Amino acid sequence: MKAKFQFLSFFSAFLVLIACNKDKVSVVEDICHTWEAKSFMSIESATYPKNANTPILLTLKKDETYSLKLDINSCRGTFATGNNNQLEMDFPACTEACCDSKFSQKLITMLPEVTTYEIEGNILKLNIPQWGYIECEIFSSSLINPNP
Repeated sequence: MKAKFQFLSFFSAFLVLIACNKDKVSVVEDICHTWEAKSFMSIESATYPKNANTPILLTLKKDETYSLKLDINSCRGTFATGNNNQLEMDFPACTEACCDSKFSQKLITMLPEVTTYEIEGNILKLNIPQWGYIECEIFSSSLINPNP
């Protein structure tokens, strides 16, 4: 009887420890989310620094449209996905591109060059042949408005 009690106690403690261990990296499988463009991974990435205080948001919607919130302006466009994570994005139509950062302006010009994407955990990589990729991270709206 004592052995059963010890086993149940140990098993209960083990379950509590596992249940309280939060997964630190969420796994995203679908491209249709809001993503924060974090950086360019290419030889010329230093030429286009990103302002750390301004999230640049790319929202991919299930109806195959996307919106882009830049430093100041916003854009809209359409996209299509295919086999093997293929991705085609049309050139975004923006309110004005004169007042945004160099990072935002480069992002506008590079989106139509994207050919494929990869999702690793909560990171989205938009691949551009012979250039590199745009690294995005899943964006939580609670960061914008913590008290909805």
